[in-house]
Amino acid sequence: MPVSTGRRDAGVSSSGTMSTFLGCSYWQSPSHVVYHVASGILLCGLLVPDSKHGDLMLHGTMSLGFLLMSMWSWLVLCAPDVFAWNMVLLLLHGLQTASILYKIRPVKFSQDLEDVYDSLFRPLRVSRILYKRLVSPQFCALMTLEDGESYAVQAVTRTDKLGLLISGVMQAYSHQNLLHAITERSFIDSPEFESTLTGEETFQVSIVASGTCRYLVWSRQSLEYLLRKEPYLACVMKTLIGRDITNKLYALNEKVATPAGSRMDIRLPSISSNARQRRDLRRALAGAMEYEVRVTGTDEVTDSDVENDLGKPSEAGECESHLFVCLFSSPVCFSWTSLFVCLLVL
Repeated sequence: MPVSTGRRDAGVSSSGTMSTFLGCSYWQSPSHVVYHVASGILLCGLLVPDSKHGDLMLHGTMSLGFLLMSMWSWLVLCAPDVFAWNMVLLLLHGLQTASILYKIRPVKFSQDLEDVYDSLFRPLRVSRILYKRLVSPQFCALMTLEDGESYAVQAVTRTDKLGLLISGVMQAYSHQNLLHAITERSFIDSPEFESTLTGEETFQVSIVASGTCRYLVWSRQSLEYLLRKEPYLACVMKTLIGRDITNKLYALNEKVATPAGSRMDIRLPSISSNARQRRDLRRALAGAMEYEVRVTGTDEVTDSDVENDLGKPSEAGECESHLFVCLFSSPVCFSWTSLFVCLLVL
């Protein structure tokens, strides 16, 4: 008997030591089904792939999982400390979910601004959030002009703004002479904005509304500040302004003709060099139109009229023309010049 008692005590002591080492004297029955559902949702949240809306799915599933965990710890487990930690995690993931939803919310505009975005800015991959900042009241204003009202008056209005016509038609005049029309979704004063630096200069043309017109207008100072903060938007705006200036200059090109009826090309050195020197693109290329009204009274302008109105050629241009005549007037000079050009090419 004493021996068997000693063995039984040794067995109990060994079992108690093992239970203490494992930390559990006995195992409870499986937890409530809410706990298992919550754990499965948390597992799914950790398996969300890194995609466009991956962060939203991650924090959303985590919020749902910790919500179920909070319900389980409060209603089933009845453990305040477990409930408190689950609620803290629920609040953190809930705030993250709300923040992501706010960032990806759809940005809506009025129909006019939506049309401008679709035609000008969407093809150049400008985000809706960046476009919203560009057209926000902080940087621009939405204005309306009635028929006959002026956007700019020649030699009076300063070039300290940039306008974008949303709807309607405007006409550009120089000394009451029509230069060209400005249609919707095009800049109103892009040549003046680009060719002046300080905005203290005045318009050399008058711009008048032909019917009811709605337009966006940016002050030079606020727009330049925004473009310094947003380099990509600055690149987009330079592209749009450059394209708009090109369209306006080619519209003016249609107004200048030779006596034979052919159109003058604005890429000719006699015209483009003077336009660069005068720094006023629209006014320089429209000079021939003024001469037509003052002198000829006809619908066409000759080459000499264009040259006289735009100004005499520069000394560099005269030197280039004399050199050209010298090189190609005589057969000997022409042959040597051809040989020299061929050697340069080879």
